Amino acid sequence: MRITKVTLENFRSFKAAQTIDLAPITLLFGPNSVGKSSILMALAYVRQILGYGHSDPQHLDSLGRKTIGGFRALVHGQDTARSIRIRLDFESGLTPFSYYDAEVSDMLNHVQARVVLMEDFGGSITHGAVDLEIAWSDRYQWAYVREYRVWINGGYVGCVHSSDDLRNTAIRELNTLHPLLVPLDHQERMEDEGVPHDERGEHPTEFERVLAQLNPNPVSTAVVADAERVGQQTVNRVAPISLQCQWGAVPLLGNPVNTNLIGQEFDQADEHLNYLAVRQALSQAFVLPLDKILNYLENTIQIGPLRLVPDMDYMPNSHPTQSDWVDGAAAWDLLHQNPERQSATSALLRETNDWLANTDKFNTGYGLVNESLNQMLGENISQAPEIGRLLQKRHLWFKDQLTGISLSANQLGTGISQVLPIIVASHYNPATMVTVEQPELHIHPRFQVELADLFISTCDRHPYLIETHSEHMILRLLRRVREYHENSDGLGLAPDQISITYLIPSPDGVIVKRLDVTSDGDFEQKWPGGFFDERDTELF
Repeated sequence: MRITKVTLENFRSFKAAQTIDLAPITLLFGPNSVGKSSILMALAYVRQILGYGHSDPQHLDSLGRKTIGGFRALVHGQDTARSIRIRLDFESGLTPFSYYDAEVSDMLNHVQARVVLMEDFGGSITHGAVDLEIAWSDRYQWAYVREYRVWINGGYVGCVHSSDDLRNTAIRELNTLHPLLVPLDHQERMEDEGVPHDERGEHPTEFERVLAQLNPNPVSTAVVADAERVGQQTVNRVAPISLQCQWGAVPLLGNPVNTNLIGQEFDQADEHLNYLAVRQALSQAFVLPLDKILNYLENTIQIGPLRLVPDMDYMPNSHPTQSDWVDGAAAWDLLHQNPERQSATSALLRETNDWLANTDKFNTGYGLVNESLNQMLGENISQAPEIGRLLQKRHLWFKDQLTGISLSANQLGTGISQVLPIIVASHYNPATMVTVEQPELHIHPRFQVELADLFISTCDRHPYLIETHSEHMILRLLRRVREYHENSDGLGLAPDQISITYLIPSPDGVIVKRLDVTSDGDFEQKWPGGFFDERDTELF
């Protein structure tokens, strides 16, 4: 799967809801401190909420435990009367949205009881969106997820709501007319019951009938759906379904939903099997999207603007974590592993070397060598077994292709060590997305344009979200769009594979403007004033 849009409301410099479209390559431009890094921070915040339940975190783990100051520092204007809303749109792609109660389908195929026949909801997901509303409780002095809404395949599914004491959590809205929540035999039943076609939308479905039987809450307690927040007219005909949640309105992840519905015991076959069918549908509708998004965010690499320059005494971490990517340390850790024992390390080393040394790529003049001191010194130390263990320690050397001299990273210019983590991340297969803040720092303009080619060459593995000020990078991307239009066989990309987003400050918060790219590598709109104008000012 991949996240295709991020919508922020009342988050840091974002006030009114603004949507950032994510393409295989997304570039964020704008003045300093306008809010570009807030987009990356929002992803880390959702990761913190779903993974740990931290709605009021002092640190964000996936950003290297970056100190942020909690909910008050994240909400727009530090106004705790506001609530933060973060919406993530996604496409499932090749990700299997399998269901939790796999045995339920087998059971239903072998019984004669009257059981509601539901669609394989999870297996039918192609795209969707989740929306989290995070609010502050003055009474309890904590932040919590007040509402969680989900859309699937373009249609609204429902809303989980939590009270501020976190004790009253329930599915408060459920769109039972969503195509994936309408029973498979609904039309057949309507025909058997003689319901006219134009009245079938008003007639309760079998799924609603079963819910009414299983739900101890009476239908009369059903709330009116919030059409403004939903974005479409939806009639809620289902009473609230009490739901066990972890942190406010976030259901227990990784498991089928735990509700107060009747039929959880084996006493009556019809009732119990209907309960299982309902549980399966609700689990796929409300838990699966969050599970998949959490997995996506857990495997997102976020690289910060200031990256490590390891010295000779660098002690690699054998098991780098997500937070180790922020300063690029994870890249060095992976490359330090023994390539003779780790095929993944061998592949990373080979691909990184290709980009570092190849004359039509970065052409740094250096190649990476992973070897122990014992291998480096060879026979010169063969008679010194007392220091053999020390000499087995592995080192990464940059070998000068002209002189053959081996140097450590801190003996080279800063640029190579700054670009290396980006090269490694681009070829790291477990990554679901790679985000980089200011990749151009300490990098020569020639390296900046080659970074654009690196992103183009690997964006089919995982998308990129880049915060940058680099005019060189954007010029190379536009050139590759133009070349792809003229000859699709070469290195290039189509206009819809790139999203160039400009963030504009305003008294009412950040305004997001996407600059559409034409097939001949130009912008359809004028570039916003005040950015890249310095060159014209200096020349004329």
